[in-house]
Formats: sequence, structure tokens, C-alpha cells
Amino acid sequence: MLNNGGSLGTPVALKVRPEDLQRNEPSRIAVHQTLGRTTQGWADNFGAGLPSCTISGNTGWRKGGASGEDGAEHFVTLHNVVMPAYHAAKQRAIETGTDPAAVKLLFVDMLDNFCWNVAPMGFQLRRSRTRPLLFQYNIQLQAISTDIDNPLRLLPFLGNIPAGLGALDGILGALWGFASDVEGWVSSALGYVDRALAPIAATVKTFVAVSASVLGAVSTAVGAVRNGISGVANRLIGIAGDVAQVGINVFRTISSIASLPAHLRAALSRVGSAYNEALCILRNSLRPRKTYQQYDGLYGASNCSSTTGGRPGSAYANMNAFSLMQEDKLPVDLNSQALSSVSSLNRGDPVLAPVPFAEIGRHLENINNGITVSE
Repeated sequence: MLNNGGSLGTPVALKVRPEDLQRNEPSRIAVHQTLGRTTQGWADNFGAGLPSCTISGNTGWRKGGASGEDGAEHFVTLHNVVMPAYHAAKQRAIETGTDPAAVKLLFVDMLDNFCWNVAPMGFQLRRSRTRPLLFQYNIQLQAISTDIDNPLRLLPFLGNIPAGLGALDGILGALWGFASDVEGWVSSALGYVDRALAPIAATVKTFVAVSASVLGAVSTAVGAVRNGISGVANRLIGIAGDVAQVGINVFRTISSIASLPAHLRAALSRVGSAYNEALCILRNSLRPRKTYQQYDGLYGASNCSSTTGGRPGSAYANMNAFSLMQEDKLPVDLNSQALSSVSSLNRGDPVLAPVPFAEIGRHLENINNGITVSE
């Protein structure tokens, strides 16, 4: 039976019991022999290993059973559940950004009293002239878990791209909503330190708009590619994470000014919390994915293989293929000054080693002027 993330498929009952069933239960034990004249040793014992089983038999040839299928039709149904349907469900889970471990193939043996979550390691069709009407099979099954009721553990580092994009859109709405009020909040807060710092408020407002544009570029890039995986998306997520960390540090530093009224401190803390939420989304749900580059075009044919239907000759023969490789252009660009200022603000600690407000203003000017977001 195929369990596709909690949706159970139609079970395939073997009309004819397997002619042979072999169940293997290994141990995770490594025995080490010692030196010396006596025969001795010691063992690393890590307990029982995952079992496996092999079944072989045939699907009969007459119509019968609840399905009303003959042997050939029943074999097709069995093969489809064990191999194509199982692997297709795994691939769909990968492409949609869900956990492929939620797809389970269940093997139930009521006679020998065991039920496993298994992976099909091989499916073999055997036909014989001595039994010409029978479709014979040999299936190797490796247990993944011997407890099919064991709940799926949803760990935070697995990530969920659709949920992450939805959460990020919510944060973008919050930041654009704060943009109209943040200048007044920051100006009032800095007034408790020095009125000469008032121009920094406009710089902070511009930073909020710039950072929201960067996060918007991430949302667009991740949503436009399959499963959120691309080199461009990965690099954008890294840049946006650094920018979000800057926002956290800046607003935590401003909200820690002594003697701030409670309503003003709360307003500034809400902006800092929005940046913190954005950083959590970028580190968990929309974290950078591993990408595997496709280099098939670089490989040419082996000696004479292209003349017998093998791989054709490389289009890059007698050329330096690596000099032709061009990096994808990012929709967000940072110059060296902006990168340096992002690093400087992220090295500071809002509590133990806060960056002076004048320095915050200077660094934010560099970031605002050094970040370019293309449409």
C-alpha cells in the first residue's frame, strides 16, 4: 500500500501468496580480533539493524479476487504501486518543497505478523517457457522503519517553501506599513540623546524601504523557480539575511535608549521584531538549498561512440568552456562600501557593544546608496 503523506492508496493484495519469502534481520555489530597468541576479540554492538525481505512468486492467470483482474493485469497493478507510483510520489514531494519522507510504501504480512515501511530496492519480472501463462516477480524490500505508526517528525530545518513565502509576504506588508511612521518614531527617540542626530531618522526610513525591496526580490526569485532552488535565489537569501540582521541591530539599539516612553519603545520594537521574523524565515523555511550544476554539455563522445548512437561530440570541442561560463545576474547589487557597512553593523552588539548613532547613520547611508534593486 502507498501512503502518500497521509493519503492511503488502494492496497494491492497478492491473490497468490509468494512462493518464497526470505526475511533478514541483521545486527549492527563489528567484531575486532585482538593481537596475541590467544584467540580473543571484542565487539562494537550498536543493537539491531534494519531488516529486509525478498518475496518471489506469481500473480496467477485466471480472473479472480475482489479486483476481478487476471494475472497480467494484477502484475501491472503490483508493479505500478511498488515502483512507478512510489518514485513519482517521492519526486512530487521534492518538487513541491514538502518532506519526501512523508511518502511511505507499506508492506504487510499477516501470516508472519509484521508490517514495515519499506523502500523497494529492486523489482524483477521473470517469464519462463515452462510456465508461459504466469507473470513471476522477485521483489527486494528494505525496511526504513518497523513502526508504520511512528509519526513524521517535522523539524524546523526541513523548511516549507509555500509557508515561507506566505510568511515573508506578511512581513513585507508590515515593513511597508511601518515605512510611513518610522521616521517620526526614530526622530522622537533620537531626541532623547541629541537633537543633532535628527537627520538620521530620514536615513533609517530610507533603509526600511530599501530592505523591504530586497526582501521582495527574494520572494520573487524563490517563487519563480522550481522548488525555490537556484543559485540566484540562494545568493539573494544570503544577502537578504545580512540586511535583515542590520535592521534587527539598528532598531534594537534605538529602542534601548534610556527614558523612552513605553509607546515609542513598543513601536520601535515592533519594527525590530519584523526584521527578526524575516531573518527566521530566511534561515528556516527559505534557507539556501543545495544546487547541482548541469555539466552534460561539456562532455564529448568517447572514441567512435557517436557513430553507434552514443553521446555526440561536445559543442565545446577545442574551446575553453570555463571561459564561456557566465554567472547569473542578481536582481540585487551591493557595492563594496555597502558590503563593508553591512558587516560593520552586524558585528556590533546592541546591548554589550552598541554602535554609536552617528556611525549607524553613516553606515546606513552607505547601504542605502550602495544597494541597487532591479525590477
